Amino acid sequence: MVKVMPNQKSVTVLPRSIMAAIGCASLLLCAAGTVRADDASSDDLFSTIFSTYGITVILLLVLVGLIVFKKIRAKKEAAEFESAKQQTRTSRLATRSSTAPEAEPREPIMADERRARVEAVQQWENPQPASEASVYGAYRIDQEVGRLVLGKPHRMDVMASRATDDRRAIESSLVKALDGFDATEETRGRVRRALEEYGFVARQSAVLLLGRDAWERSSAARMLGQICSQASLPFLIEALHDGDSVVRNQAIASLGALKTPSAIGALLDIARRHPDIPASLLSETLSACSVESLGYLDSPSSEPAMISDGRRADDLRDLQMFKSFEDLPAGQEDQALTEILTKLEDRDEQGRAQAVQQLGLHAAQRSVSALSSLALNDADSSVRAAAVSSLGAIDHESVFAPVLIALADESRGVRAAAARSLTSLHFDRADAYLRVMESTDKQTMREVAQACIKTGIVAQTVNRLASEDRHQAYEAFSLFSLLARAGETQPILDAIRNHRDDEVRLCAVRVLSVAALPELAPKVRELVAAAEIPESVRTALLEVLYKLDQEQPIFDLAPDDNVPVSLHNS
Repeated sequence: MVKVMPNQKSVTVLPRSIMAAIGCASLLLCAAGTVRADDASSDDLFSTIFSTYGITVILLLVLVGLIVFKKIRAKKEAAEFESAKQQTRTSRLATRSSTAPEAEPREPIMADERRARVEAVQQWENPQPASEASVYGAYRIDQEVGRLVLGKPHRMDVMASRATDDRRAIESSLVKALDGFDATEETRGRVRRALEEYGFVARQSAVLLLGRDAWERSSAARMLGQICSQASLPFLIEALHDGDSVVRNQAIASLGALKTPSAIGALLDIARRHPDIPASLLSETLSACSVESLGYLDSPSSEPAMISDGRRADDLRDLQMFKSFEDLPAGQEDQALTEILTKLEDRDEQGRAQAVQQLGLHAAQRSVSALSSLALNDADSSVRAAAVSSLGAIDHESVFAPVLIALADESRGVRAAAARSLTSLHFDRADAYLRVMESTDKQTMREVAQACIKTGIVAQTVNRLASEDRHQAYEAFSLFSLLARAGETQPILDAIRNHRDDEVRLCAVRVLSVAALPELAPKVRELVAAAEIPESVRTALLEVLYKLDQEQPIFDLAPDDNVPVSLHNS
């Protein structure tokens, strides 16, 4: 049997129902008694009780009884309520006393929660502009990006908008400016700096590492490769260890776009860990990082020894070569060096590699000579790579030629070591090219020139012939002079015939004029007759041709001369 407990509503309604029932019964009883009393005789007891007076007395008694009953019930309910209240208070006090140590730290937590709720309500009632989808619009953003690319003043508040659609439009416009048909290195540099400063590179890097889906991470890696920001290098290297092969391959391709030798070690390591990486992709990326790109060309080097005070580089005849070099000590009396050199005859590749590493600690002519021979001729690629690294550790102009030649080595590891060594050299590169012309034989000079052509150094340097930076122009002119001295004149002739900048063409003509090689006369005549040659360039070529025909070179580049070399008219 189920016992139903009364609720508060039933307890309140029950006395009212009882009172209504009693009242109705009394009225019926009184009505019946009144009718019967009227029929009875006046002396009857029944008629006396149910007379009008009797009924009134009965009703009054019933009313008094109900009032008394209600009072008693109210007192009982009040007593029960006080008892329950006392029990509740006692239990609360017991709970508080048991948790008293935790009461203090909970107060600020509860206050912080209330404050957070209040701020959330305020933010919901008054939304900030960042929550809007778009504030400035794509057209306005495209205008500001155009001003930024051109180096003009632009609105910082527009570029720093946090609206979702605005951010997407800003990123899209900046990335599009990177690949514009009229984009230059200067404009690309501005765009990359903007992408870094306004957080787009950081956002793509975060997506690359924390993206939920593989396609999302792969897209971020592709975007970072398109931006080509050096700030993304550590994130792309970390993405090489992604669990998805698509993401890894895209990270490898993006590292190839960055073209930095710093990624070579990580690429070689990931190639050993994941043999399934496409060989063509890995080879192309390693070539871009270690051979073709050579980011060391963009790194600052020391000022050349002698540069004229002119402001433009269009008169390269005023540039003067470095006249003397400080040679390394011979090292004949170094007994430790002698002992290390004897170990180079060891047939064990590991033993020779260890000896080569020790040679890097001895900056002497004997060390450079031995390391150069090993870097170019040793049968084991690991020994050649170690020799190139040790040459880079010596960091002297005399190591420049063998390191450049090692860039064209058939071994990927040797090329990587050469690229790393070039980035660590601190001497002036223009002076180093001139030292190669002064101090090496014809065969070594030709190998250096061929390595510079094969590895893309010449292709990167040709635009700097007409640079407004005289240091860059001096370095480029020194390299092209080395090409002319070595007999590798085809890149110079190609620049005269095909380059889109007439200033670069004129500078290349000046290189031929300074070299004054009589055997070039037939090729110069072909250039003069070519229809695509501008008139100003044709005039300069005619002057060079006249001097070649007269065999009156402006400048003698013969390596056997004891006269200091200079690039101005004698």
